[in-house]
Amino acid sequence: MNIYRIMIANGVVLIALGIYGYIVSSSPTALIAPAVGIVLIFLAFPTKNENRTAAHAAVILTLVSGVVFLVTGFLRSNLIVIIMAIFTLFALLLYISDFIRRKKEREDQSA
Repeated sequence: MNIYRIMIANGVVLIALGIYGYIVSSSPTALIAPAVGIVLIFLAFPTKNENRTAAHAAVILTLVSGVVFLVTGFLRSNLIVIIMAIFTLFALLLYISDFIRRKKEREDQSA
């Protein structure tokens, strides 16, 4: 599983849905999701080169943004934000499963 591809896909979804939300609502807060998406895309390239700091920063950003999108989506009953939250939290699940897999591989190599 290439975690950097998941970061890029998550970033593209956040950018697309955030821009769509901005066009529909004209609210500047709708541009928060595209900003998070751009940061995730920028963090994907160092993660591709095995930069652990960038990977952990992306996981933290994904966790925080996913929870914020989920809470905001349900409070405002906004389906677009809920979809962003679900996609972001699913990406977080994939990140964590990849970290666990890599840790097991390292432990198997050292044993």
